[in-house]
Amino acid sequence: MSIMLNEFLSAPEAMRKVMNYNKNVTTSIAEAFKKRNITNITTVARGTSDNAATYFKYLIETVGGIMVSKFSPSITTVYGSDVNLASNMLLAISQSGQSTDTLMVAESAKKTGALVVAVTNDTNSPLAKICDYHIDLMVGEEASVAATKTFAAELTAMYMLANKLSAKSAKTNLAEIPPLLDEFIVRKADLRDFAEKTKHIDNFIILSRGLLQSVTSELSLKLMETSNKFSRPFSTCEFMHGPISIVKEGTTIIMLAPDSEFSSEFISMATRLSILGAEIIAFTDIPELRAIAKYSFDMPTGRGMELPFIYTMAVELYAAYMAESLDIDPDAPRNRKKVTITK
Repeated sequence: MSIMLNEFLSAPEAMRKVMNYNKNVTTSIAEAFKKRNITNITTVARGTSDNAATYFKYLIETVGGIMVSKFSPSITTVYGSDVNLASNMLLAISQSGQSTDTLMVAESAKKTGALVVAVTNDTNSPLAKICDYHIDLMVGEEASVAATKTFAAELTAMYMLANKLSAKSAKTNLAEIPPLLDEFIVRKADLRDFAEKTKHIDNFIILSRGLLQSVTSELSLKLMETSNKFSRPFSTCEFMHGPISIVKEGTTIIMLAPDSEFSSEFISMATRLSILGAEIIAFTDIPELRAIAKYSFDMPTGRGMELPFIYTMAVELYAAYMAESLDIDPDAPRNRKKVTITK
């Protein structure tokens, strides 16, 4: 078993640790946020952490009505601009807490008067030390080069923080999710077989909508860095605005399509893609979509905010087994190292 796969399997425990450890600090962040009458949040992150930031944006804008924007680090690190974030909370997310660009943006934001919150897996990291508040991911050493249990921990932290900052609470009970993931892990052999069945795919598109956009991006990243397969994630809506023109006979499309408020859109999209000759691979619990797809993995039915966690567990295990089926070592991705320092 690869280190990556083994660490993916520890995701439920990682979630429990984040929940148990960060209750007080998320409460304190919310109190400071409200006391300072902050109206906007800006995120800065790279890679997997940026995918977690996408989940946070969808979640808090939906539940809390608080506007979230994403900061482009080069504005500060290359162009030298200190953007005035005095009325903002800067949420800086970094597994290592060492990335130069994330740190420079956090320093600049603090200089202009922003409330700075860091989310890292290292309380002694430079980013954790300069922030006003620190959310600890508590996952321990992550030995895999590709981020693994970090993503589940980051999603948990994002959920907790969004819930505290929002005037109304999300309806999902976060404590119910780790047991759901434990149940899903029992089916890991099914995902291994599914990866073996679909290992021929290459140069493909990944589609979903809404809260699962963070998961499509994470699946794309994992398959590129550990299985050397090129892909591009889109929302189904955005895909209609031009990119659908590239679809032809044999084009491969992966759809992450839970039964949700987007079900009819997923079915309509799959129908159209099938007519155009696309080969559809679906992770879904929608019967109509299973019937259209060439390959489908039967997903458990979930509710609202818990869906990203369930689908994350599925696609991360799928990515790990995809590498295994191709005889690629996911613990030694080419051209990569654990901590990426960028500016």
